[in-house]
Amino acid sequence: MPSREPCQRRLTNRREALQIGVGLFGLSLPAYLQAAQENRRNTAKRDISCIFMFLAGGPSHFETFDPKPDAPVEIRGPWRPTTTNVPGTYICEKMPLLAQQMDKVTIVRSWKGRSGSHDLGSQHVASGMYPPRTGQYFPNFGCLLAAIKGARVQGVPPHFGLPVAARYTKPPGFLGAAFDAFNIKGDPQNPQMELGGLNLSEARFEDRRSLLRQLDNLAQLADAQSGSLEAHDRFAEEALSLLTTGAMQNAMDLTQESPRLRERYGMNIYGQRVLLARRLIEAGARFVTINQAVQGGLFGKAKTNGTWDNHGWLFDSMMSFANRPAAVPTGKKWHAYQGPGNLPQLDMSLSTLLDDLHERGMLETTLVVAMGEFGRTPKINKTAGRDHYPNAGSVLMAGAGVRRGAIVGATDRNGAEAATRPWGPEDFAASIYHALHVDPHRTYFPRLPRPTAIATGQVIDGLFA
Repeated sequence: MPSREPCQRRLTNRREALQIGVGLFGLSLPAYLQAAQENRRNTAKRDISCIFMFLAGGPSHFETFDPKPDAPVEIRGPWRPTTTNVPGTYICEKMPLLAQQMDKVTIVRSWKGRSGSHDLGSQHVASGMYPPRTGQYFPNFGCLLAAIKGARVQGVPPHFGLPVAARYTKPPGFLGAAFDAFNIKGDPQNPQMELGGLNLSEARFEDRRSLLRQLDNLAQLADAQSGSLEAHDRFAEEALSLLTTGAMQNAMDLTQESPRLRERYGMNIYGQRVLLARRLIEAGARFVTINQAVQGGLFGKAKTNGTWDNHGWLFDSMMSFANRPAAVPTGKKWHAYQGPGNLPQLDMSLSTLLDDLHERGMLETTLVVAMGEFGRTPKINKTAGRDHYPNAGSVLMAGAGVRRGAIVGATDRNGAEAATRPWGPEDFAASIYHALHVDPHRTYFPRLPRPTAIATGQVIDGLFA
């Protein structure tokens, strides 16, 4: 007869969790929880965290970090390179703020992917494992870290998605809903927070009774999503952890930052997400994924915010969605957005993040990655855009031991392919794990019957100091 112990344990945990939650009203945190929290904070100081800026849709390497001034005009485009604070390093002239931060970063110019499909390319980049035909199986970086390392600080989930943990992907993969990200959607100043099946809107986040009622009904949801109570147990544990500390409420309060700093990040949803990412890392998060793409233009009403997918009118769209380009056909909808477009928004927010982390002494303990799922075609198309192109692209990395002021690799004169050794998503995965002090080849995916290393690539030569 099968043992009933696991089921009994889950029910006991759930009942005890609810009893603890009820007992919180008017009571302070138990001493043993305070001691555990302090221990986690001390451990967290030695940990490396990551802010992964996913440029969903695929940014053009020509118009960001690998301009080609000597290529034919139909390849080089109308914009010119600009000098940076690293002699001999040039980036696109439309990123003057980042040009003054190049001494803090490494640009990998010999990136190469495998797929020109948004979903396959994104899943490959976000996990380091090429997905099988049946769909994404291996988890994204942040979900895996949550599974193998858990939370760093009591009351702060280990993995966040702003607004989701990488567009076009199924972040937890085979790990299931129990290891999904804590997503913070909408405007960070009026966030919509989701923890599994829990709706942690601002009002409910402060209302313990409402949260406990949601916990009491989560078992049916967990059964429907994962076939077990595991997800429910994890959601309950994390939700109650949120209740026992004020860490999340504090991290979410952007008004604690100076108006000047907030303006430097950008006083809009996109810039404030990057600021929020820094605050979440500071509060104890291990991994924060930002979908850093502005909502507007032809794709302004997409279900997930923003895209760099500039098949047409690239040079208008990357700068601003405020005005409809004259060449856009009348039958196509144009969704106006009055703030900065993807390129100036990235320039503002990423340059400020690098400066902010440096000034706070956090850059050496925070890995920063900015990349999309592929680059764009060398030849500008008939609608003044560039199409999907997995054969070449650029990636920015900084912090956590990454060399400063360096360029790794190069593409050919036309930016069509790597002129040096190409580095693929598997290699970036190995490098990210290496920076986070996780051995990519001796650490194995949990729950698999056969030991499987979390990365098959190599740490990128010349990336680390």
